[in-house]
Amino acid sequence: MEHCPHHWHVYLNKVIMILKSFVLIEKAGRYLLIKEAAKKWNGKWFLPGGKVELNESPENAAHREAKEEAGCDIVINGMFYFRYNYGFLDDYLAIFYSASIFGEEKLKTVADKHSLEVKWFTYDEIVKLPLRQKLLDIINNYQKENILPASNFKII
Repeated sequence: MEHCPHHWHVYLNKVIMILKSFVLIEKAGRYLLIKEAAKKWNGKWFLPGGKVELNESPENAAHREAKEEAGCDIVINGMFYFRYNYGFLDDYLAIFYSASIFGEEKLKTVADKHSLEVKWFTYDEIVKLPLRQKLLDIINNYQKENILPASNFKII
């Protein structure tokens, strides 16, 4: 195999792809965000979500992460955004779902290892917050009429 310094992990036969699921919950022009607890993003605001666990579907991960980080049960409306990141040690594919809160709206009120705070914000309020990873780009790409049904995709 020829050495390619730009793709050293392929050269070492170590291709690692991490799959992540995130949830955008929008209601009446407001977006539900969580304040990150993870050391890397501590104190920055983002959408509920994270890594898909072994033997877990991206949809199930979205449900689990919304519950862990925001304290709410959700109904997935569909997908609206994908982001691929080529990293130094690993690559990841993030799937962004549009969702609605299922049942009574009960948001998390106690900080823990998953999130520090959960809150609704308007877009104008969001632009003033310390944000994680291009959140404004993600929200700007969100259009209810362009949501793709999750059933159209199967990750195998």
